[in-house]
This record gives sequence, structure tokens and C-alpha cells, in this order.
Amino acid sequence: MADIGFNDNLSVTGRKFHFQTASNTNSGEVQCEIFEEGRLLTKEVIEFERRKFDKVHSIENRLKEMVESLHQEMMSEIEIMFLIGDKIKKLKHAPSNTKMGILFQQHNLVDDAVEHFELAIKHDPDYIDGYINLGRTYSLARDFEKANETFLKAMEKGKRYADLHNHFGYSLLSENEFHQALHHLQESLKINSEYAEAHYNLAILYFKSTLFDKSDEKLPPASIRLQRGVEQLNKLKKFKIKSFDQVDEKIQKALDKQDYEKVVKIMDENKNKLFYRDSMSLIGTSFYLKFMYGGKGLDNEIIRKYEKKLNSALEHYPHYADIWNNLGIIHLIQCRNLFLKALEEFKKAL
Repeated sequence: MADIGFNDNLSVTGRKFHFQTASNTNSGEVQCEIFEEGRLLTKEVIEFERRKFDKVHSIENRLKEMVESLHQEMMSEIEIMFLIGDKIKKLKHAPSNTKMGILFQQHNLVDDAVEHFELAIKHDPDYIDGYINLGRTYSLARDFEKANETFLKAMEKGKRYADLHNHFGYSLLSENEFHQALHHLQESLKINSEYAEAHYNLAILYFKSTLFDKSDEKLPPASIRLQRGVEQLNKLKKFKIKSFDQVDEKIQKALDKQDYEKVVKIMDENKNKLFYRDSMSLIGTSFYLKFMYGGKGLDNEIIRKYEKKLNSALEHYPHYADIWNNLGIIHLIQCRNLFLKALEEFKKAL
């Protein structure tokens, strides 16, 4: 069976994007890639199983529907994102700017993300989320100097946030500032002992620091650091993070060979995969922006898609309050829509 593909260009708010979507029957995936000026920004992948295709549709027709659906959905997502972004720029609402920046960051549109985070801080100089996300964006872009400057400004506000210490710690860790990084990661876990990403970053620190200076007097002895790195990995197992078992299996094989350089490499390469901006947070952020500013962009079909995504997220993150909160909002909206529909039907009956 031949694979199916679509290619299209999109112009929105003076920007030009290219969308390339295709199926891969060998891997059982449909993938959409988004480019700007030849640079790959992001990609979305969905999986399918041929055996689940019903008898009514041929495999080819069903696959074509899946490819076309993802293609159109991603084009619509980018278009709506920029249109909402332009609308939010005219407002003076720091939380909306921050949520908009998070979505731009998700699609690797760093300059757009930075612009919205800076607007959030401008509108509310004490809005810590603006600083945290701005610093994290710089860190993801590997501009650690600007990242650390931003995190320090947030620290000066005098408030303790687990994610601020975690992201600051990881930025310092990336610069091999192990002692300072250790302090912030430990502070993060003092505030929230269940913070899985902080445990993961702490494990990286313990392993990585032994590669540079085994006798660093500001840190525990190298043998103790290795032991604590393993302890952090063991703590991560209880969080049931999606795909962690596969990554942990690779880590354990490297640990058995005492190849700590490979351990660090595996953990660095898989960090964003395991902690991909907290999928439930992204789902809720996108939903909030479309609900508040998207106008017709939030119809019943889109609401059902968000409901499905949130239910799926709950399978992996059943203890996250934001997922339950956003799912409750969706069900309230559905209730309202059904209530209004019922009123119209009663009027017709009368």
C-alpha cells in the first residue's frame, strides 16, 4: 500500500509556513512537519493500527482521512495561534500573554514566545510565571546567560516556587555550575517533594558532576553522588511517567557498565521527551486561549477533541489538578450548550 502525503503553504499575519504531512505504514504513524523559511519548527505524530480499520472503509481511504485531518488540524492550529496572539498583544493581561508564549514556545517559535513573556512582565512586573517561562525559553534556546539573569530577577521578588528553582537549577547544571544547581534543585524538592522533573534533573547532576571533578569539596564524594543518582532514578519509578521505563532500561544498562558519560547522554536526550512541557498543561493552555479569544475557533468538534485529549492525559497523570479542572470546564461548556439546545427544542414543542 502506497503512503499518502499532503503539502501546503499558509500565510498568516505576514508570516509564511509550509506544512508537510504523510503516512508511514511501516511504522504505523502519520506525521505532520511545520517549516518556516526552510527551518523545521515542530512536528506532530499520531499512531494508527491497520487492524482497527473497519470493513466499511478501505485502508487507503481511512488512511487518507487521517492524513488529511491531521494536516488541516495543524494548519488551523497555527493560523488560530497567530490570530489570537495578535489579539492578545493589544490587551494588558499578563496571564494571557504567558499562556500565548507557552504555545509559541511549544512550536519552537522562540522570538514570538519571548515577546509575549516580556509583555507579561511589562504589564505585571510581579508576575512570576512570566519570568519563569521567559527564563525557560532562553534555557531551551541554550542562551543560559540570559536565562540565569531572568531567573535571578524572579528570585529577587522574594517568592518561593518549585518550578522556578527547578528550571534555574537545570540552567546552572547546563553550565556545569554544579554546586549552585544542587542548591536550587534541592530547594525545589523542599517545596514540592513530588516534583518528578526536579528528581530527574537532580539525578543528571549527580552523574554529570562526577565526570568533571570527582573531588569537588563543595559536593559530596563522587561515590556518594553516584549512589544518590541511582536513588533519584528509583524515586522516579513511582511517578509512572510515560515512556520512562524504556529510558530507564537504557540507563540501567549504561550503569551496569559504569559508563556514566552515556548515562548523562541518555538522560539529556530524553529529558524533553519525558517532560514535554507537561502535555496536560499544554492542552489546558490551548483550550483556555481558544475559549477566551478564539471566537468560532472553539466549536463542539474542537471541544470533543480537547475532552478526548484530557481524558487521555489523565491515564498518565491522574493526580494533576489542572487536568481535572479543565475537564470540568469542558463539561460545563457542553452542559451549557445542551441546555441552550434544549430551550430551543422546548420552544419548538410549545
